[in-house]
Amino acid sequence: MTTTATTTGSPGTVREYSQRSPGNRSGALRKAGNASLDWPAMEIRREQGPPGAAAEPAGAGDGSEEELGPLSEAQVAEEAATHRPIPRVRPRTTDELDVEPPPRQRYRVEVLRSLREFLASRELLLTFVERDLRVRYKQAALGGLWAVLQPLMLMVIFTIVFGRIAEIPHGGVPYPIFSYSALVPWGFFAGAIAYGTNAIVTNAPIIRKTYCPRELFPISSVLSSGFDFAISSLILFGMLLAYGRTPGMTWLAFPLLLLVLLLLITALTMIVSAATVYFRDIRYATPMVLQILLYATPIAYPLDRALAALPSGLRGVYPYLNPLVPILDGFRRVLVFGRWPDWIPLASSAIVGALGLVGTYWWYKRIDRSFADVI
Repeated sequence: MTTTATTTGSPGTVREYSQRSPGNRSGALRKAGNASLDWPAMEIRREQGPPGAAAEPAGAGDGSEEELGPLSEAQVAEEAATHRPIPRVRPRTTDELDVEPPPRQRYRVEVLRSLREFLASRELLLTFVERDLRVRYKQAALGGLWAVLQPLMLMVIFTIVFGRIAEIPHGGVPYPIFSYSALVPWGFFAGAIAYGTNAIVTNAPIIRKTYCPRELFPISSVLSSGFDFAISSLILFGMLLAYGRTPGMTWLAFPLLLLVLLLLITALTMIVSAATVYFRDIRYATPMVLQILLYATPIAYPLDRALAALPSGLRGVYPYLNPLVPILDGFRRVLVFGRWPDWIPLASSAIVGALGLVGTYWWYKRIDRSFADVI
């Protein structure tokens, strides 16, 4: 049973109360854990109007009961707990407002300020890197050895399939070091992107509750994958010495190749981590794209063999279409064959990586303020 009464308070105020019967209130009160209270749950149908305004009929202006909808049990319980009614007002549309909303503004991205903030958070970055490494190998019997086993197993498979069965020419050098010299940097590239794809999504509780530079999360994935790369590189240098490949002048190009690779990895990791926030399909498409790149890049076969198989029109542009080609081939040249990298395609990859990183960082800082609202 419901009784309705209309009361008049301050000037220009008309309120209509609907007092629910005790039987209707008891269910909500019991759910609120306050069944002992016997305070009437009130519904405010009218809101205070401007001073001196005439009283309007109940249900007019701010919406009738049908427009406002039924009163929720949570609101009934809250009214009973606070001993006061809660206003219910129909939301106003834009046309009903007395003022125009401000125009949409585009805020400038202060790159230098963001970089200073990022550098000031370097200790937090190292904390995230340490956390990623601990979580990655937590409760793993082999621990960090998995960073070595993955490229080693690929080397064994490539040696059997491409070196023994397919008998792909590999320049007269042992096939294990031929393939492993390119698999180690490839593992760094693939691992950083694979871990960085979910870097923002998996850290959603931190992003929602506290502020820190959002680029810390994908970059921490890159640095933690760099730890795996360092371990694998030690195994690579040991294999090179075991096969009689002593250090030469060309080994001085190794840090330069690593720098170009790092620029490319950081830019791509920030792109996929930010895109995954809005499009969750990215985390399912990333492994497939990496698998395609593994065979589209001269890792298991020499670059000369790939160029010979391509149409004549694509042979000259192939190293420029895939920036990984001159980088991975450069690692193999300087470490295994004792030759310098192909500088022109490598310079092209360096330009793509540097410009891509600058543009990606600007774009990332422009959209990272909305991450907490989306995830």
